[in-house]
Amino acid sequence: MERSPSLDGCMAFLLCCLVILLQWDYSFAQRLVQVQDGPLYRANGYPITIACNVSGFKGPSEQNFEFSMYLSANPTAEIKIISTLDPSTAYAIYRQRVKNKEIEIERITGSSVLLHIKNLQQSDQGQYECSTPNTDGTYLGSYSAMTDLKVIQDTLTASMSTGPLRKLEGDPLQLECEVSSQTLQHTHISVTWYLRKAGQDPLQIISLMRDFTLTPGSEFEYRYKSGQIGLDKIGITTYRLTITHLQVADQGNIYCQAGEWIQDPDKSWFKIASKETQPSSVEVQKVDKETDDFNVRIEATEEELQEGETLELKCIVEIPNILDHYFSVAWFKDSQEMARIGPMGVLTIGGRYTGRESQGEIRVFKKSGSDYVIIIKHIKTKDQGAYHCSVSKEEKSPGGPFTTKEMKESSQVQVQVTALESNFNVAVSNRTINIVEGDHLQISCKVAGMQGQVSVAWQYKKDNQNPFSDVISLSLNGALGAGAQYRQRIDRGDIRTVRINQESFVLEMSHSLPSDAGIYRCVVTDWIAQTDGNWKERDSKSQESSLTVSPLDSVMRTSIKSRHAQIEEGKEITLICSVSGTKVPLSTTWKFQKNGSSQLQDIVTLHYNGDIKWHRELNNFEFKTSVHKDDRTSFLKVSKASILEAGTYQCVVEAWISQTKRAKKESNMLAIIVTKPGSKLTVRSEQPVLERNVNGDVEIACQIQGATNSNSQFAVSWYFTPSEMGNTTILKMDRYHILENGEMMKNRKHKFQLIRQSADSYKLVILQTEFGDSGKHYCVVEEWVQDPNNKWYALPQQSAETQLIIRATENNVRVLKNNTSVRIPESNDFIVNCTIDSDIQAMSHFSVTWYYQNHEDPKLPLLTFSHDSVFENLSLNKELWKRMQFYSPSAGTYSLVIRNAGVDDTGKYSCKVDEYVLNCEGNMQPRSTGESGFTEVVVHHPDVSTYSTVCSSKSLFDFVFIYPFIIIVLLICVIFFLYYKMRKGGIHCLSNTNRQNKSLWKEKDILQNLSTSPC
Repeated sequence: MERSPSLDGCMAFLLCCLVILLQWDYSFAQRLVQVQDGPLYRANGYPITIACNVSGFKGPSEQNFEFSMYLSANPTAEIKIISTLDPSTAYAIYRQRVKNKEIEIERITGSSVLLHIKNLQQSDQGQYECSTPNTDGTYLGSYSAMTDLKVIQDTLTASMSTGPLRKLEGDPLQLECEVSSQTLQHTHISVTWYLRKAGQDPLQIISLMRDFTLTPGSEFEYRYKSGQIGLDKIGITTYRLTITHLQVADQGNIYCQAGEWIQDPDKSWFKIASKETQPSSVEVQKVDKETDDFNVRIEATEEELQEGETLELKCIVEIPNILDHYFSVAWFKDSQEMARIGPMGVLTIGGRYTGRESQGEIRVFKKSGSDYVIIIKHIKTKDQGAYHCSVSKEEKSPGGPFTTKEMKESSQVQVQVTALESNFNVAVSNRTINIVEGDHLQISCKVAGMQGQVSVAWQYKKDNQNPFSDVISLSLNGALGAGAQYRQRIDRGDIRTVRINQESFVLEMSHSLPSDAGIYRCVVTDWIAQTDGNWKERDSKSQESSLTVSPLDSVMRTSIKSRHAQIEEGKEITLICSVSGTKVPLSTTWKFQKNGSSQLQDIVTLHYNGDIKWHRELNNFEFKTSVHKDDRTSFLKVSKASILEAGTYQCVVEAWISQTKRAKKESNMLAIIVTKPGSKLTVRSEQPVLERNVNGDVEIACQIQGATNSNSQFAVSWYFTPSEMGNTTILKMDRYHILENGEMMKNRKHKFQLIRQSADSYKLVILQTEFGDSGKHYCVVEEWVQDPNNKWYALPQQSAETQLIIRATENNVRVLKNNTSVRIPESNDFIVNCTIDSDIQAMSHFSVTWYYQNHEDPKLPLLTFSHDSVFENLSLNKELWKRMQFYSPSAGTYSLVIRNAGVDDTGKYSCKVDEYVLNCEGNMQPRSTGESGFTEVVVHHPDVSTYSTVCSSKSLFDFVFIYPFIIIVLLICVIFFLYYKMRKGGIHCLSNTNRQNKSLWKEKDILQNLSTSPC
């Protein structure tokens, strides 16, 4: 069916109007790119994800994104990282990481992505920018957003004591995990304990979350609620796991995992670091409740004996059906094993008793199925002590070895041995000795009443819970014997024993260590020659001496001091580092921390062997510093000190024993203040007050007196302060005598001149003075001197003030000084008038300046209308300048209009009028001046109504009034257009083909005729 061209034109016109409306409304949509708020703190070596999305855009639903970064060292240089549009966009420093998928973009939706950096590096710190290419046709909105990334060091540590633990079912278990962090930012720590079984994923036992709440794992929740599992924080860094009753299912590797969390600006928490400890292997042995129990007893024939008698000890095992079981029995004296009978009857003798057993003095045997006996013949005083036996129930596996199923110990039997009367005696010089690590130890042992030859043996034990072991011995024929643990030190000469005379022996130990502390025993044996030529032991006596060795770290003290903590630049810094509490060789390192820095840096190290090493970090010290030291004191002297040497000093002392560093002590921190030399500069104004007539030239002199140094240089600046206003710069001259115009020279370049009469005399010349030149003129002098490093620096400024008063030759102009107040609602306009209340002469021209004052603040100039009808904006508020209007409704009346007033416009408004007249040369010159009173304006918020709400919003006003009006007008136009066309064309055709129709608007007839009309 063909359509009328006129109808097509009408529809096209209507569609065009609707498109224009839609475009107009859609123009309010703006593109907005958003990225996570910064700064984002992340740890070095860990991943980061940065989210970015775009909204309010046109074009395809899938937008492209590009990420770049800017280093803090060069914030204007863009470094491209990755892009969804161009895979080759990455710069060289990121190209390989992008290629290896270490940096990649994950698209979440068409308008949002995530930037992933899997392994942060220190060089990744900087400003990150997410940008989107323009697909909108026009630029409207923001196309990029930035966030700040801070890469901090990973200082989280986690550790625990590891090693296999063997426990029985039902035993308690406690494990401790040490977790610490030195991160400067505020972070929270979380700690989780895990159990890893063979071939299974780790099971969470219990966690202390970052919000300090305890959360058990699902497998351990019931035991946690019943109090069998707990996690406690002990002290600052220790987290203790407690399991009160172990189960066989708890067997496996238990370890601790620590996490460090930081809160981002959007209040979300992020884990920036994580550490795991090495596991502890826990073996839980099942307890068989049906196993037959047994008891162990010990019996002695006599508990009080004399030397030479026989001691018999019986160990009795009590258990039903004893022959059905295997036992291993051992005897102990003072916790040292003497002998053992295995489950198959094999006898083992302890090392110290093998000789006596071979001589028949000791006999061990199984007397019956339940009785095990040890017999000691010819008992000696050294045999007295506490005896007990230990019985282990053994189980033999088929074709395999015996395994211990259960072990029990008997009670102790205290055996006393009385010595036969003898004058043989041994005594040590000091029963208690206290020395410091590294000191020389000497113990003397004296013998009396021996009848033959004597031998000496020095023995050692850590404490009363441990047996004695041999250190060094001297046989009766002078042969030296060395204990296994001390052989190297004896070969090195650090330990030796000397027989000073017939009755005295000495133990000497050099370079003593804290591990040498304990109990030392001098054992002297008296030997008698027999007829067969062999020697027989007659008697043996001993005495003990307790040794305490204080670690160097606990007694060594280091301090630093100076004769003067505050010195003037160019003087000498002398520092003294003193050490007390030790006599071992020392190395000293001097350190320095600059003011404003948190890092200590090494200056020089004086090694204990005499070597001196200067460190490169602070090379400014090497050529102006001398160092030396004696045994306990080190000196550091810095000549011609400057600000570079001002800061905090510290000495670090290391103690060395046998070429091994044994202790390290840091001294106190000593702050050295290097002050600039006090300024001797004084500045004087030749005339503090100057009164001059308007239109004349004025010279203001500034005299420099008392310079600090003879080679000082000066920078001179002139400032002007009108009454009740801030300083305004006139002219500046730096120390190189280069002039710089101030704010007042912008529009009056030839009004001011600066004359340097001599090195210490300067003049400011004001040409053709005006009334506005009245006020305070300041001469500010800045003195520059050189420091010891030949660098120039400025001393505190000195100034001199000159009050300049410009008098009028005539005072004909008067301005109304009435004070008024105005109160208006916000968004309204207000007018402030300035009226001349004196006769206005035809030859007079006027300059009007408006001022604004907010509360007690000084008056600020807003606008000047000069005598030659030129406007000058004096306000720094550009938005206020746009709203100001000026007009003169009548001669002598000047009005300032503030449009669309806001609450910030509240304050006092006033004006100043300057009168100008033509002089004989035809130039304008000021003649008089006058100031008005003030108009106090209060702008308040209006009452909010529906009408004001609609009218205050342009979009809402357009929607309520403009859009409906335009649509109605368009519809009316369309209707009239259709009506006109139908009347002229379509209806005419209808009337020719069917003149019998009675109604022109009958829809049925119209459609019918249209379908048959030749038109």
